[in-house]
Amino acid sequence: AQKMGKQVFLVIEKLNELQLTLKLAKKLNVKPNIGIRIKLTSSGSGKWEESGGDGSKFGLNSSELLDALEILKSHNMEECLRLIHFHIGSQITNIRRIKSALRESAQFYVQLYKLGYKIEFTDIGGGLGVDYDGTRSSYSENSINYSIQEYVNDSVFAFVDAANKNDIPHPNIITESGRALTAHHSILVFEVLETTVLPKWDEDVDLHEDDHELVKEMYNIWDSLAQPRMLEAWHDAQQIREESLDMFSLGLLDLKTRAQVEKLYFSIMREISIVTKTMKHAPEELRRLGTLLPDKYFCNFSLFQSLPDTWAIDQVFPIMPIHRLDERPTRTATLQDMTCDSDGKITNFITQGGQQTPYLPVHTLKKGEPYYLGVFLVGAYQEILGDLHNLFGDTNVVHISVSKKGHKIEQVIDGETIAEVLEYAQYNSKKLVRTVETWVMSSVKQGVISTAEGKEFLENYRSGLYGYTYLE
Repeated sequence: AQKMGKQVFLVIEKLNELQLTLKLAKKLNVKPNIGIRIKLTSSGSGKWEESGGDGSKFGLNSSELLDALEILKSHNMEECLRLIHFHIGSQITNIRRIKSALRESAQFYVQLYKLGYKIEFTDIGGGLGVDYDGTRSSYSENSINYSIQEYVNDSVFAFVDAANKNDIPHPNIITESGRALTAHHSILVFEVLETTVLPKWDEDVDLHEDDHELVKEMYNIWDSLAQPRMLEAWHDAQQIREESLDMFSLGLLDLKTRAQVEKLYFSIMREISIVTKTMKHAPEELRRLGTLLPDKYFCNFSLFQSLPDTWAIDQVFPIMPIHRLDERPTRTATLQDMTCDSDGKITNFITQGGQQTPYLPVHTLKKGEPYYLGVFLVGAYQEILGDLHNLFGDTNVVHISVSKKGHKIEQVIDGETIAEVLEYAQYNSKKLVRTVETWVMSSVKQGVISTAEGKEFLENYRSGLYGYTYLE
C-alpha cells in the first residue's frame, strides 16, 4: 500500500511487533511509517478506568520505549518513527483525567523530539464521552462533565503549549473518538407486543359470608388503610399472604381463595405506594414498594442482539415512546425482550432530571394500535457486539439522511431470516423443507390430513422458515 502512495502507519504495542515490522520492511524494501503506543501513568475515569495507567493491557512503558528507540537506531530506521499514540479508556467522565493524560503525552512528544525523533503525529486515542443521562456530571458513569469544545481546546492547548515552550513544531493531532462520533447516529425502535399487570381487587366486588377468614382479614386491611398505621398494615398483609401460601402448599386452601388473597395483597401494595409518594418522611420499606408494581411490557427485540451492553455492563440508554407524545403516560413498566432468558429485560431507566429509576413511564396499550419505543444513543457498538442468543438475528435497518430540506430514506436493509440464522447452527434450510415435505406427503397418503391441509401446512412452514426472526 505504501509503494502505491498510501500513507499507512503501523502502531507498535509490543516490542516483538517492532522486530517483526522491521524484518518485513527489509524483505519488502520499504521504509515503514511507524507509530508507538505509549503506556501512560495517567488513567481515565468511569467504567473503563483500568484501560489506562500502569496496569493497562497495551502500550510500551518508559523503559520499553527506550528499548524500542535503540532497536530503531540499530536498524538505521530512526526517521520511520513518525507517530506516538496513547489511549486511557472509553467514556472518560472527568475532564481533569483527560488533561492529565494530555500533559503527560505532550512531554513524551517533547522528549522524543529532543532525542532526534521527528514525530509528526500524536494520536490521543478515544475516551471522548457521551452524556447518556443528561446530568453533565463526572459522578455518573453515564455522563461527562465537559463539552466537545472543551475537549478540543484542552487537546490542542496541551501540545501547542508544550511545543512552544520548547521551540519545536506543533504536531498533527489525531483522535479516535468512536463512541462520541457514532452514538447519536443510531436509534433502536421496537414494538410493544403485550403487557402483564399485577392482579387487582375489583372495588365493585363485595365479600360473601362463606369467604375464607384470611380473605376477610385482608379485605379489612385494604378497606381501612390509613397513613398513621400504614407500615403496620403492610406487615399484617405480608403475614396473611404468607399464611395463605403455606396453607395452599399443604392443601388446606383452594385456588379461588389464594387468588382472592393475592388480589387484595397487591391492591394494598398499590394503595400504600400511592400514599407513600405524598409523604415527606415515609419508611424506606414502604418507599421500595413502588419498584415492585410496574407492568411488564413485552417487546419485539432481543436484548442480547441489539442492546448487549445493557445486560453485560449495566449501560443505561435514554428510552422513551416515539409517539403519543401529546398524552401523559399513566402507567409504569419494565421492558422484557423476546428471548427465553430471564436476563432479557431492562429495569433501569433515565428520568428527566438524570436520576435512574427501575421503571419507565408509558402509555396504556390501545387495542388494534401499535405502540413503539425508541432507544437512543445506541451508536455502532451494540450491533457489532450483539449475539444470536435464542437465534434472534440482525434486525431490519433503515438508513435515513437528514438535511435542511427534510429527511430522505437512503436504504432499507432486511434483517436476517430464520433460515439464515439456522445456517450458523449447521442446519440446511432446503434439507429441512424436504424433510417436512416427505412427512406431510406421508400423512396425506395415510389419510391423517387432507391434501388442502398438507398444502397449507407446507406454505406456513416455508413462510416461517424464510421469514424474519422477530414477530411480523
